[in-house]
Amino acid sequence: MADSSLTDFQKEKILRVFHLLYDTNQDGMIKKEDFGLAVEKVCKILDWTKGGKEYSEAEETLNLIWEGLKKYADENQDDKVSEDEWLKMWTESVKDIKSGKEFPEWQKKFVDFMFKVNDKSGDNEIDENEFSTVYQAYGISKDNCSTAFKKISGGKNITKPEFEALWKEYFVSNDRASKGNYLFGVPDFI
Repeated sequence: MADSSLTDFQKEKILRVFHLLYDTNQDGMIKKEDFGLAVEKVCKILDWTKGGKEYSEAEETLNLIWEGLKKYADENQDDKVSEDEWLKMWTESVKDIKSGKEFPEWQKKFVDFMFKVNDKSGDNEIDENEFSTVYQAYGISKDNCSTAFKKISGGKNITKPEFEALWKEYFVSNDRASKGNYLFGVPDFI
């Protein structure tokens, strides 16, 4: 039987996302308040008014994502997800995906949400400027964003199916040369 644990490379990638996108307040745990902070950050990036339709939809979506994440990952039910719980959840998710299953519903909602956030113009494609705007707000330099976008896009805009494939590749692939490794900026672990 094949070993279903994550490689060190996969762990580095998955922990990078833990800290970059989920642990918004950088306290080492994912909690509901991180999702509230994420709503504020995203709405600022997209110029969505607090209390407006888009803001409310983002808040509702991120609350659903938090509840789904908590259900899958919060083993000790303390209303927070530690790095260990996160890695354990991803070990199971990667194993399931490799066996033909899909991402859990909460993760699919997050992929959809992140595509919408990146597609600021609403034209169903992500261009380099949109990509850079989002990830600069998460602390990634403009040059890093530009290099990463060129790597993942091949010089063209990214469609939703392409974004979904890159997302899957980021989390599942153990190939250091995979384009998906650049989905959240130029990785420092390649």
